[in-house]
Amino acid sequence: MEQLEPAAAVALRRGIAEQRAGRTVIAERCFRFAVCAAPDDCRVIPTVIAGDLLNQARWCRRALCSDPLLARVQEHCGMALAQLGDRTRAMAFLRRAVVVDPAGARGAGSLVAEDLARTGKVRGAYPLAWWAATASPADPSFQVRLAGIAARMGRPEMAAIASLSASRLLPTVPALAVAAVTSARRVAWREQAWSRACAAAVANPGSREVVALLGEGGGRPEGMAPAWLWARRALVLNPVSAPAWDVLARAERGRGHAAASLSAARCGLLASPGDRGCARAFAQAALQLARFGLAGRVSATGLTAHPKDGELVYLLAQAEKAAGDLGRGWDLDSGRTSGPRFHRTRGLPPRLLRTESPTDGLLVAAEQGIGDELLFLSCLPDLLRDCPEPVVEADARLHPLLARSFPGLSLVDRQIQLDGASSIYDYTKIVSALGLKAHVHAGDLPGRYRRDRSHRPARGGYLKADRSAVDCWRLRLEKIDGEGPLVGICWRSMLKGSVRSAYYAALEQLLPLLRLSGFRFVCLQYDDCRQELEEFRRSYGIDIWRPTELDQREDLDGVAALISALDLVVSTATSVCVLAAAVGCSTIRLAPSFYSILDDHDLFFADLTPTMRRNEPMDVAVAIARAVVLLQEGPAACRRPS
Repeated sequence: MEQLEPAAAVALRRGIAEQRAGRTVIAERCFRFAVCAAPDDCRVIPTVIAGDLLNQARWCRRALCSDPLLARVQEHCGMALAQLGDRTRAMAFLRRAVVVDPAGARGAGSLVAEDLARTGKVRGAYPLAWWAATASPADPSFQVRLAGIAARMGRPEMAAIASLSASRLLPTVPALAVAAVTSARRVAWREQAWSRACAAAVANPGSREVVALLGEGGGRPEGMAPAWLWARRALVLNPVSAPAWDVLARAERGRGHAAASLSAARCGLLASPGDRGCARAFAQAALQLARFGLAGRVSATGLTAHPKDGELVYLLAQAEKAAGDLGRGWDLDSGRTSGPRFHRTRGLPPRLLRTESPTDGLLVAAEQGIGDELLFLSCLPDLLRDCPEPVVEADARLHPLLARSFPGLSLVDRQIQLDGASSIYDYTKIVSALGLKAHVHAGDLPGRYRRDRSHRPARGGYLKADRSAVDCWRLRLEKIDGEGPLVGICWRSMLKGSVRSAYYAALEQLLPLLRLSGFRFVCLQYDDCRQELEEFRRSYGIDIWRPTELDQREDLDGVAALISALDLVVSTATSVCVLAAAVGCSTIRLAPSFYSILDDHDLFFADLTPTMRRNEPMDVAVAIARAVVLLQEGPAACRRPS
């Protein structure tokens, strides 16, 4: 500066001081005076670029007339023109800046890369974006551009690296946090994704999108702090953050702490009465605690603010089925097909309304798992009286049972097709081939035929096992050591999760039942439990017979024959429990009745005895103790009078 004209130097010093003090108008006047005092000194112009974008572009072009090799001025002019919308001229200046000074014009290189990517020249854009981001690791805009270009070029790992870097540089920007966690999960970097999600939740406790990252994706990696802890940390910074209370409520429910979940959701609703997530979490926890009236009120209140929320409709339906108007519960449940829990479908014919009579060309479309399918199809005999020739979609493992039980019934396998990375139920082909005119989902049948709590199902179930196979099993079972009734047991499902696990038991928890004398126990567990049974035998001296040659997961017809040869089945809330009741075997359910509709008997199966009343929170230990009492009274005690 000392080598400039004295007047220009003084003006520059004054302008810089005024600029630092925030007096930009005075600073600009000083800078202009400096330019006028030394009009031929090309070093002055780059120092004094200021003012609005048009002025900046004008001053830059003036400087470039004196010295066209000023890369920083080329870059600044290009950025100003880009902001003004003159993209063609802007790119010309930016490209010249990159040519003049490849090492210094990093911003120009990044913008040129973005323009190349926008025009589809991704291969040319990627090296420029990578170079700019690498040369300026502390500039988040460069990292964001690199992430976008890398993702478009099919380099997800580089996109994840750049996104994570950008989010670390700007931790309080929610969009960057969401992009970083999403990209890291896409390449299965669970630790990095979880760390960024946790840090971002604390930095943005009021952002639902960010806090929700704690409850999404692949979950918490082993050894890292859990979601509930990070949600609490976020609440320390923002105690009225409804999103954080929502995450805490869901995390507590996932840990099996339904009461704590209810409390957290209540706090979230106090902070934000219209919050959708907290309303859902509150109703879910209330249902788990068997507080059905409370769940119904909160769901209904939530629907006043979010009338089209499928999850709240579903939760209200469950509350109504358990403790309110059963018919209304089924009617509400019909909206599940548009909710987040339901699978995607394509090509279905029109849906048959409950008020419409079934006609020819009716498809009964499958939904949910084997247990639900068996439960819903308990209404099939009622449908066949109204519509003698429906087409029933069912899991192929159930076809032998259904064909034997309903001779002539038209059966099709589940119409699942791959649709990219996900699956979809595609009915296009069978609708055309079979002339289907309307459909009901299997879950719609109870809403049509089980609307009255006083309904009494017929004894004996609705499925018929293979009689010759049943006789063979009886011959084999008679050879089991000991005497007394044969009791099948199943203590868990293959579908795991902390919420589901509240309804399952460990094998050791069944000890009070398995130690009863005068009974012979048969394993109906359909996962690989051989080692578990052997360790149990060594520890307690109790041998549970397991049919090694029967695939209890795939051969459901064989399982039905085995169950039909038993005297009794004791099961938690699994598909085994439903299959046993469906073939007419006397069944003790270590849970409430289905949908908690009734107390001491079930709406769907006359041969099923629930061990929990509908107003009781689920407690496996209590259910087992009551099952022990029923067994001591004798198998006949499980058959409640019709």
